Amino acid sequence: MRTRWLVGCAIVALAGLGLTAGPAPATAPIAFSCSPSSGTLGGLQVLQHVTATAESGFDRITFEFASFPAPSGVGATYTVSAATPPFTAGASGQPLAVAGQSFVKVGFHNAYLQDPVNVPARAAYTGPQDLKPGLPLLSEAVVSDAFEGFLTWILGLQQKACWHVTQLTAPVRLVVDLQPVALPVTGPRIPAVPLGALGLAALAGGLFLRRAHRFKLLRT
Repeated sequence: MRTRWLVGCAIVALAGLGLTAGPAPATAPIAFSCSPSSGTLGGLQVLQHVTATAESGFDRITFEFASFPAPSGVGATYTVSAATPPFTAGASGQPLAVAGQSFVKVGFHNAYLQDPVNVPARAAYTGPQDLKPGLPLLSEAVVSDAFEGFLTWILGLQQKACWHVTQLTAPVRLVVDLQPVALPVTGPRIPAVPLGALGLAALAGGLFLRRAHRFKLLRT
């Protein structure tokens, strides 16, 4: 019985020291940033679909486009950055309400809701310009501007977040992943205790209690 007890204590101590086998290292997480992100999509882009989904630990909004040739030196670009209300609806200047506690702007240049070149138009966006996906982080996504090649979406979030942007082709897509920013911990800082020390302390405490018990039995 004593041998089994000592083996158990030893396992606790070794686990605290990190000497027991563990799972294989996880793959590197996506790098999120709160700094503006920009890039080039190329050509003239006409929006086709906007989808919003909840992923593991973050929300995702994807903008899918139909591409058309552009004059030399002209190409669609994008910028993702933090935004601050109040917002207005395009050139009208009318107030634009967006649900959320924090906001991100996804702006495109040389991008349209309808084919600007061909008559009749060969592509157009027919989806909603006000999405309310009800995701854990993304509350609402609204078109705030769509004029002369400038296309802007305002994303309303439940809390402050950072983003990671991915460009995909065939068809052209801009994928914006949004991850909540952890709030800073307030209050007195408690020093960390190594797990190895906790394991050894448990082993020493167990030995002390057994010796004290034996000493008490001998006195009686």
